[in-house]
Amino acid sequence: MIKMTKNINEATFVTHAGNFHADDVFSTAFMEKLYGDITLIRLKDYKDDGTKLTYDIGLGKFDHHGPNPKKRLNGTTYCGFGLLWQEFGLEYLTKINVPNPEKTKEVFDYLLVNSIDAIDNGEYNLNSDYNIYMLDDIISLFRPSYDTKEDEDTCFLQAVEFAKIIFDLVLKDSIKKVQVLNIIKEKIPSIKNKTLILDEYIPYEYAIFNLNLDVDFVIYPSNRGGYAIHTVPTTYKGFIAKTPFPKAWAGLRGEQLAKVCGVKTAQFCHNKLFLATSDTLEDAQKLANLALAK
Repeated sequence: MIKMTKNINEATFVTHAGNFHADDVFSTAFMEKLYGDITLIRLKDYKDDGTKLTYDIGLGKFDHHGPNPKKRLNGTTYCGFGLLWQEFGLEYLTKINVPNPEKTKEVFDYLLVNSIDAIDNGEYNLNSDYNIYMLDDIISLFRPSYDTKEDEDTCFLQAVEFAKIIFDLVLKDSIKKVQVLNIIKEKIPSIKNKTLILDEYIPYEYAIFNLNLDVDFVIYPSNRGGYAIHTVPTTYKGFIAKTPFPKAWAGLRGEQLAKVCGVKTAQFCHNKLFLATSDTLEDAQKLANLALAK
């Protein structure tokens, strides 16, 4: 439980007042999860003297606004959330009995913490001609509107409740991704002709890039029957296939596709050339091999 206070002597945690961001909001959600009951004060100015756990303000251990801020190996500057996760992430994951906590800490940082840090530090760029709500944008929607007299701390706590839900969902996803990593590792010796074959669908994308596998296609049983053959993008969560299916297959189905590609049970090829299907595993492999040979 989070208790908000205006009395510095009561507070055990300190963060900044004014406009809140994903950084201080998620940091607060994490601190509540780690410590349980916390008493928090939000201040416009504060010098971290080490007597309270202080983040995103105060120029102390968990503030990134001073000179020579700490950076990740990938170049992203840590913000308050990232610094707190590096310090306490393993402790928290061990506390809640997460299997393989070291790897889960790394994956959770990659999936959520790093992106929050990058956006907060202005190190993220996404150019588009339409609006895209980033996580930090959504957090900002909780702020008091300019034409209301909403209490800022009340709005902040609403944002923290939202952040706790996202935190838990991403942690659950991180745990699953670590499990899939171990499954895919066991499949590595069976990879042939840049094609990974799965006995059932599992979310394989992160594992392929984390393990740096030389894979262009993944084949798995489709929930619609038969087999799906999916391309692998050039970047994680990217849209450009390393090896797309032939353009002549785009949007074709059934006999029309089978006639063009020469694979008897070929059933469908997406018009964006990233997915094809067939009735049999053998023909799924043929479709992948034809795409690789084109």
